[in-house]
Amino acid sequence: MRTAMTKRHLSFHGPRARWLASCLLFTACASTASVREPVEIRPSTTGHPADIHQFVTRVDEIINDREADPPPHNTYSHETAYGPDHLAKPRVHLIPTEDFSALASTDCSGWVSFVMNTVSPLHEAVLQSQKRLPEYNRAYSDGFELEEAPRPWARAFVLTNFFRSEHVQVSGFERVERYEDLELGDLAAYSMGRYTDPPDTDLLKPKDTGHTFVIVGSPTIVDPSTPGYEGEGTLSRRAEMVIAVPIVDASSTPHFDPDSRENEQGEFTMPPRNPYPKAKAGGIGEGTAWFVLDKKGRVLQRRLGPSSEYLDVVIGAARLRESISLVPQILDEEGYLVVEIFDNVLSEYIGTTYGRRPIDLHGEGGIRFVGVGPLHLNGDSDFTGGVIVEAGELVVDSEAGLGTGDVEIRGGTLKLNHAAIDDRASLRLSDKTQDGAVHLGFTGTDSLRSLMVGDSVHRCGTWGGVASEATFVDPRFSGPGMLDLSADPSDECTA
Repeated sequence: MRTAMTKRHLSFHGPRARWLASCLLFTACASTASVREPVEIRPSTTGHPADIHQFVTRVDEIINDREADPPPHNTYSHETAYGPDHLAKPRVHLIPTEDFSALASTDCSGWVSFVMNTVSPLHEAVLQSQKRLPEYNRAYSDGFELEEAPRPWARAFVLTNFFRSEHVQVSGFERVERYEDLELGDLAAYSMGRYTDPPDTDLLKPKDTGHTFVIVGSPTIVDPSTPGYEGEGTLSRRAEMVIAVPIVDASSTPHFDPDSRENEQGEFTMPPRNPYPKAKAGGIGEGTAWFVLDKKGRVLQRRLGPSSEYLDVVIGAARLRESISLVPQILDEEGYLVVEIFDNVLSEYIGTTYGRRPIDLHGEGGIRFVGVGPLHLNGDSDFTGGVIVEAGELVVDSEAGLGTGDVEIRGGTLKLNHAAIDDRASLRLSDKTQDGAVHLGFTGTDSLRSLMVGDSVHRCGTWGGVASEATFVDPRFSGPGMLDLSADPSDECTA
């Protein structure tokens, strides 16, 4: 039988609410006054947070619809993270088949990675970059070893540390330190034990690194008279208040009511047909998690459901912003932000298009796209590190989408809907570039410094496809647009 929970709905006005809002969540206040009531989380009507909130709630409705025919499949699994081939995508399939209306079997970090890959692949690339940092890929003196780089996505403790870092503020995210500042669609993560501070040999290594999830509702205060409130004695003696927060996550632990994954008995059950033998009951869904606050409003502990204990955690939260600075902390050794889009991601879901909001890119770094796409670059960008396309489809939807650096096509396709190559930049195509791989979808010309195909350099005249009016026609190009290559007077023109 489920433990009943009594929650006190909060007053969202007056000095008491404003005081806690100034202290609550991840930072400490200097005051020693008692914790007050949290304020209501405001919805975001625009931007990436709104997209995230809409997407996760729609997936939750579909994946937990017990009346659907054919039925959905929803389970929890680490298999995609720890499989023999280190699978590079979470098992989330939203296109209906004859057998399933939707299918999912992944863990919490795999789910958040899938969400981010759908809503904003550039922001997901930032998160992915963090697992390659040296501190997450080393062995410590007592035998504690981290090897995060080969994993297909960043795990919860990596996200926690990133959300709490200083460079998060310039890397496409805004650090959220107060519940007053939270919005629906914000991301949060916590770490536990040794994963909160890997160099600290006094900390124990827990089974899980932590947890990550999406905020989908306002917090409420849990009444201390609620049965099981003490968590069998695991509630911290420093606890001032316990708050309940609605989240969408992937979990095998039943959360506090309401939990969309539960049956009528309040339990998680396996679907009648399970294509993944190692999967557990649970999966993606909306539930309520509890967080313990001290007198200064700092989060001390978490508790996912009535069957779980309170556990000490370190927590962080962040919101997507419309600008990313390509700083060294998110770039690979060659100075690029590496972007990959899962082949099971849908660019359109239930009538809404995702992954196309403008993002301004700045800094000295570049973008390396390794597939599958489409990846849309459509911001007002001035980054100087250039763009490399190794596979997939890169779509440029703004005149400044490519920044000011060189563009190189090693594989895949480039679709220029605007004359976006800077007049100081070069375009280099592999000699294996397929016919029609570069689509010049704009009208008129795009001036650039040089064009190279393999080792051949072209520096004069206009170039384009058969549908253009270019002087020189190359089957690698398509569309009406032309590339205008004006030779430096000191250079020899090569046709």
